[in-house]
Amino acid sequence: TNTAAVTRTLLADESGTLFTISVAAVDNNVALTLPAAASSAGVEYEFAFQADSDDGADFILDTGDNDVNIYGGIITLAANSTAFAVNGLSKITVDASTAQTSTGLYMRLVCDGANWHLSGHIKTAVGTAHLVAAANIA
Repeated sequence: TNTAAVTRTLLADESGTLFTISVAAVDNNVALTLPAAASSAGVEYEFAFQADSDDGADFILDTGDNDVNIYGGIITLAANSTAFAVNGLSKITVDASTAQTSTGLYMRLVCDGANWHLSGHIKTAVGTAHLVAAANIA
């Protein structure tokens, strides 16, 4: 669990770890880069958000390589459920400046040796667009 802002690359030997995330304090940004996919087949991580976000703190997750992608989605559990679909993108941001209701967000990523696969859920109502995906890291 982070208690301050964090910027780092995850390690393959951290596979299987559940990271509890807190972006509840201003400027408590968490920016994580996944390890190289080519040497990470079978590596998996879980992320669980314990508190709602401060509007000045984001969670950013990227593949570290614009040629390595994330595929999958996060299901919205609120009424009129929808899915946040990620189809071949290199970066995901939980943008707290848009919405702060991140408590209960759960994300799981698994690497197949070429790309990363995302699954998860969030309680937030439809229309609260705070999950943002980008084709490129920069």
